Amino acid sequence: MSMKVNVELKDGAVCQMAKQAFNVFLSLDRVVRFRRSEGWIVVGTDPLRDLEKDNNYPALADRRAAV
Repeated sequence: MSMKVNVELKDGAVCQMAKQAFNVFLSLDRVVRFRRSEGWIVVGTDPLRDLEKDNNYPALADRRAAV
């Protein structure tokens, strides 16, 4: 079972997403806050882990097929 993260996006949507998707949205600066075991973490205010360290998906990856 994959780990899901509760996330609030800048457009106001609140959802659960897989860790890889969360890392992509976080690197694209679309996340306002997310939930950890100790509570909600506000991006830009609370300390975050190093994205590069825990990220196995290239930042800003272009997932479209080459033409």
